[in-house]
Amino acid sequence: MNTIEIQKKAKVIMNTNGKRVGVVLPYKVYQELLAPKISLEIYRQEEVQQSIGSAQKDVENGNIKSFQILDEAFEWLDK
Repeated sequence: MNTIEIQKKAKVIMNTNGKRVGVVLPYKVYQELLAPKISLEIYRQEEVQQSIGSAQKDVENGNIKSFQILDEAFEWLDK
């Protein structure tokens, strides 16, 4: 959703002096705005960064395995 669509759906709340004090958004819009923030917070976690670094090294060193069917990958992981 782009900024123009968000602005069209948002309802601005003003106090008695006409000052903007809040915004009401449809819940779906709120979720769409929140999702990237949550993803970024997860991405920035040290444990996640270490896992990404480890995975990149595995790929660079050829330590990968390809599967045509997802179930085969799950079976391989369970071994």
